[in-house]
Amino acid sequence: MKKITLAAIACICTLSLAALPELKVSTKNNATITSSAANMYSQAQQTANNCQNHLIFVHKYVPATTITLSGAAKPEYNFSVSSGKDSIRGRGNSTWAGDKKPYRIRFDTAQSVFGSKKHKSWALLANWYDQTFALNAVGFELGKRIGIPGTPNQYLVDFYLNDKYMGIYQITDIVHVNKGRLEIDEKEGWLAEFDYHCPSTADEVDFATDYPTPAASKLHTFIKSPEDLPKASDYDFVKRDLNNLTGTMFNKTGFPENGYRDLVDLESVAKYLMLEQFLDNFDFNNKSNNSGFPASNFFHKDKGGKIKAGPIWDLDLIAGVEYNSFPKHFTTSRTPVMPRHAFYKKFFDDPVFLAKLKKNWDKYKPEIQSMNKQGGFIDSIATAVEGSVVKNFALLNTASSCKPTPCTTTCTCGAGGFSGMPPIVLGSLQAYKDEVAKLKTWWNDRIKFFDDELTKMNIDTSKDIIDPSSSSSKPAASSSSSNIISSSSSSSTNSSNSNNSSSSSNPSSSSSSSSSSSRASSSSTTTTPILSQTTIGDISVRAIGNGIILENLPINAKIEVYNLQGKRILSGNSENSKILKILVQTKGVYIIRVKQGNSAPTYQNRINLY
Repeated sequence: MKKITLAAIACICTLSLAALPELKVSTKNNATITSSAANMYSQAQQTANNCQNHLIFVHKYVPATTITLSGAAKPEYNFSVSSGKDSIRGRGNSTWAGDKKPYRIRFDTAQSVFGSKKHKSWALLANWYDQTFALNAVGFELGKRIGIPGTPNQYLVDFYLNDKYMGIYQITDIVHVNKGRLEIDEKEGWLAEFDYHCPSTADEVDFATDYPTPAASKLHTFIKSPEDLPKASDYDFVKRDLNNLTGTMFNKTGFPENGYRDLVDLESVAKYLMLEQFLDNFDFNNKSNNSGFPASNFFHKDKGGKIKAGPIWDLDLIAGVEYNSFPKHFTTSRTPVMPRHAFYKKFFDDPVFLAKLKKNWDKYKPEIQSMNKQGGFIDSIATAVEGSVVKNFALLNTASSCKPTPCTTTCTCGAGGFSGMPPIVLGSLQAYKDEVAKLKTWWNDRIKFFDDELTKMNIDTSKDIIDPSSSSSKPAASSSSSNIISSSSSSSTNSSNSNNSSSSSNPSSSSSSSSSSSRASSSSTTTTPILSQTTIGDISVRAIGNGIILENLPINAKIEVYNLQGKRILSGNSENSKILKILVQTKGVYIIRVKQGNSAPTYQNRINLY
């Protein structure tokens, strides 16, 4: 009786495992989805654009007769569409070369997936390299928690194609400019991808940035948005923005005090590099041949804004994958904090960036730790897929590339089909749990290593400059000015109608003086026409005909004024005055910085004096 009872209990436990929702796609006439290799660029073109014809494929859509989602936690999430105008195709570069293929679904009419905003295009990630099915998921989750714009939503499903089980898949947003995804201006903003692969089709717009040098370090760039502009020259504004940034970083003296901070949102770069380097993403600064070539690195710029880092993508090769043991995960938790590529390394020469990196790490480290706690996010992914892992790997173990075939105890194909992938023995639920345990151990080890390395860098967080806006700089204006700062007892309304910006460079030269004499009368500040207004924290800033007035200043605040070339043109101290007038003789755009105390952060904004 005891044996029968135990067997019955085991059966009940197996049946109680949660089932993933099922996504089923049927193609017209059961058509096979195929893709062809692409080698569009000649060697000369590859050299000119600093890209490689490496595992590039042309993917063509196949009509889908029905697309159905069932078994969702909320019945209203289930759907079935059969317009006859929907379609599916392959996607990806190296992952398409494996046995478990990734796909892209295109609905004729925008479709919500698991309650998300409606979109036409969705990615189906195979997670071919990932035996835990958690790596893309934890990366996207972390991206959302730290606020990287455009981070994809993701949902795990059992995927069936023409009634054949294909395995555990992840349906996600694509990196795309659209409401609910990356929300920027679709005409005057832009989205770009740094990726070492050459184009697969002639309609892709790509170029290599002018810098860094040598030529092998230039960033091969795809312009992903705007889309379908009439002429190639219509994309020149994107090229100018990126070449201006990289040129200022690498070909203009005085870095980082040379104005480059006016061009790029360092807060976004700090978050982006923190995430990518903490996760140790093989594809971020591609470790293939230890080259550091970027792959799937996205940057964007909104209309009137600065260049920002993100969204994130392609995270199935995070967590300690080394070139010599590719694609085995968890081989090391000690990959350096410093990125490999010259473009990203350059940021580490800026103490303002380093301060932002350290402050973001200190701020979000508890979030990162919480994702690995008992019952945390990583555990939730493992629990979600438990009911499907055995059949998923049973399917893979019969793949034609497995040796021996079928896989019994050891295969050379791992989770995928590439020669040299680590052996996989995941024929049981416990074997899967062992893989998840490796991820959890790696996660904790990586936190400690990352934390220790940042501590060793002795980063001075007081160097940070608080950026109250993300607007890009306007063209440089004339920069000469008088060096008089005067106090005033006048008052005005604290309002904001600004052309905001920040992160200008620090002084290369300066002249300064301060005074507590009352040179600006109450009547002069209230009757003079206001040219523009903005705020710096609680401080009101107004531009008038002959200068700039700051009100509601803290006591003993240090005030500095810069032109857009990064030259400090005056500085002073508020002492006991809450109102100061800065006399300026030359029209232009000026950057005002205010700091109270040596250890306090610096706040800044720009003001137009026209």
